[in-house]
Amino acid sequence: MKLILNENSRKTPANVLFGRLVHAAFFFFAMAMAWAEPQAILDEESPAKDWLNSEGVTGEWGGLRTTLQDHGVEIFGGYTAEVWGNTAGGIERGAVYTGLLDFGLNLDFEKTIRWKGASMSTTWLWLSGRDASEDLVGNFLTISNIAGYETLRMLELWFQQNLFEDKISLRAGQITADSEFVISDYASTFINGTFGWPAFLYMNLPAGGPGYPMGTLGARLAVTPVDWLTFQSAAFQGNVYDQDVNKHGFRWRLDGENGFLFLNEGQVRWNHRIEENGLPGQAKAGMWIQTGKLADVISESTNSGNYGWYFILDQMLFREPSSGTAGTAIHWDKDQPANIGGAAKSFKAPVTVEKSDQGLGWFGRIAFTKEDRNFLNFYFDTGLNYKGLIPGRDDDTIGLAFAYAQLGRASRCSLIEEGSVGVGSEMILELTYQCQVTPWFSVQPDLQYIIDPGGTRDFNNALVLGVRAAVTF
Repeated sequence: MKLILNENSRKTPANVLFGRLVHAAFFFFAMAMAWAEPQAILDEESPAKDWLNSEGVTGEWGGLRTTLQDHGVEIFGGYTAEVWGNTAGGIERGAVYTGLLDFGLNLDFEKTIRWKGASMSTTWLWLSGRDASEDLVGNFLTISNIAGYETLRMLELWFQQNLFEDKISLRAGQITADSEFVISDYASTFINGTFGWPAFLYMNLPAGGPGYPMGTLGARLAVTPVDWLTFQSAAFQGNVYDQDVNKHGFRWRLDGENGFLFLNEGQVRWNHRIEENGLPGQAKAGMWIQTGKLADVISESTNSGNYGWYFILDQMLFREPSSGTAGTAIHWDKDQPANIGGAAKSFKAPVTVEKSDQGLGWFGRIAFTKEDRNFLNFYFDTGLNYKGLIPGRDDDTIGLAFAYAQLGRASRCSLIEEGSVGVGSEMILELTYQCQVTPWFSVQPDLQYIIDPGGTRDFNNALVLGVRAAVTF
């Protein structure tokens, strides 16, 4: 399987020049905003204080936002803009722009119509711009995790019912796997796509599988018998179809020929309770099974299907001393590892104190698949994050991550037959700094070094520089 680049994806000289100008202007503007202290330069009485501390750039809508949330209605949206420049190696030097507008609606039926445990959500995407991996580098560990086919697409539309104090949860409709499965919380800081919905799935499943930007029909059951343990299983439409075929997210087909994807995952968490003082962490182990005509991405075999295993570990390694006030507590949110709760005890009486979410965290993921039927047969990634490393920038996060993706035997043979040299694996090293300017605006300069793009030495190693700006409406 060789990465195919069509001629339309190449930048014309005018487009390259325009991209570079936008890149430079956007970069300097974003960094100036990022390192400014907007709240510090305003008086305490300034009306802009409330705006800077609001949930979105559009403010509180005259109180309407809070009123709607109190009644179980949350309208959300945001825009993410990126500029990427390839400075060396890959296919060619140049710059591209990548954009994503996302918006949607969450409904909590317990608040709206007193239907306990029921909720509904829909998310839509408007993708624009180009893909730096496709246009500039020629690699498959995708440089941007928002890149995709330019279109307006429904990502998700699902109904969820929780039972027995949320110990059982059932979700059904158009769903994505990467919203709940195979995800490392600490890895979510990074921009390269493989640190989200990983390459060992999107390179081995038909059309990339049900991960961003493609949702599909499915159902998920999650069971949490105790607060530190969760088991979840899901079944999805086996082929989500290519992005330029399933342009708007409505191409549905459930049958044996199209196949099904089954995901099963167990999660264990520790030191997340109020009364626990240790450093929090979690471990996940899972298995995926793919059936159908396209289960084998190498030879299109229909005999035995496809499958693989994966393991994930997130662990906080160091926590900075709390500067909070005694008598408060931050509760654990399993989807956001930085929000960590705990308690300090004395011999007289338990005392609840605020635990800092600043400090050093580590993640690691490893995956194995059958090498005779998969493009990738072994995958590994790892990285470190530090929140609040720079004094005065308590909400900023700096991170360094590495990913290694090894080609399977069948894909190596295919590439060698096509004339590729140095066939073996692709690696990525990413250094990033996420600067939280306000609750609704962030800037993230990013550097990625791609080793052996496409898993071969057909192209030289590439050094890509970029910057992302994200605003929440």
